[in-house]
Amino acid sequence: MSQEELNIEHLPLQNELVKSACISFSSEDNVLAAVLLGSLAAGKGDRISDADILIFTQNGFHKIADSCFSNFEASKEIFYCLEGFHNENAFFKKYIFNDLTSAEIHCLDVNEPFNISKPFKVLFDKSGIVVSRLTDEPAPKHEDFPAYTNGDKGLIWELFDCIKWLSRDNNELAKAHLKKLSDKL
Repeated sequence: MSQEELNIEHLPLQNELVKSACISFSSEDNVLAAVLLGSLAAGKGDRISDADILIFTQNGFHKIADSCFSNFEASKEIFYCLEGFHNENAFFKKYIFNDLTSAEIHCLDVNEPFNISKPFKVLFDKSGIVVSRLTDEPAPKHEDFPAYTNGDKGLIWELFDCIKWLSRDNNELAKAHLKKLSDKL
């Protein structure tokens, strides 16, 4: 998919993050596909929308993708990075950069039973696996996200999400999530 087809050129910082992720991961033999999810894929992104990117891998590459992540991180000023495993088949890194852009990159082994809901845009698919992952089920909503899933290490990310929601006047969502957080603390 060309960057023009993404329809995010009006958001040059996010456009560059997506492009950088594609360049950083696409040349690896064990990287099969990448998909953009969320508000950017829906064409509803704004200056503070994060780039939600799902990378499908094989042969356990999600566990040893350090070089790809390092390439993505090169020359970026990173304010905060949260990383970890969702489970044995799925690794993630979430970034907040000094310019207040953000990105989530989730690397999933093809054995991970993960379906892709709309909205999404295929960034590349070297093996044609994306079509087998599509579902008509609705995408998860922020309202349904659990709080404090990464403990104290994840607090900055969760508070950053709340700040983004507040800046969009979505006060009820931010307050509800803060209440979930306070219940866990």
